[in-house]
Amino acid sequence: MGMKFSEVAPKTISTIGFILFNMKVIDYDVSKRIPPISESDIDTKIIISHKVSSDKNIFVDYMIHDFGVILRFRGNMKNHATNEWLVGAITWSDDYNNGKTIMDLLLKEQAEMKKRGWSTIYYIAESLDDLMIIMNTFNITGNYYDELLNRWNYHIE
Repeated sequence: MGMKFSEVAPKTISTIGFILFNMKVIDYDVSKRIPPISESDIDTKIIISHKVSSDKNIFVDYMIHDFGVILRFRGNMKNHATNEWLVGAITWSDDYNNGKTIMDLLLKEQAEMKKRGWSTIYYIAESLDDLMIIMNTFNITGNYYDELLNRWNYHIE
């Protein structure tokens, strides 16, 4: 998963190879390069975190304002052995999963994932089309699919 991307060429989602022409993809160390996001993106876009664990489980999470104060990632896990998503989404309770700002949360999550040896890529869904590409590419279904659509329809548009 140690893929490097050109700043000019279209980017791809993970190793799946789906071409993204306009979606913002953060596939680098945010402590070394400032990503193209602003703090208001939490209210106007969906910030997606895609992680692959050392045992090949897939996590697809989105950033939320928990209690209107702290930023956290909420999401779901696809089990590598069963190839099934968990029944519903969860707001992760890991120690690193809290940030005062978007950058604070991204920095904390990347530092923890680096320690674990997990790969992490962030996608900024700026349109419903972007969100649909992500959900279709990762085969997100069921309650989590509905939750992400509701997030877009009721909190973004």
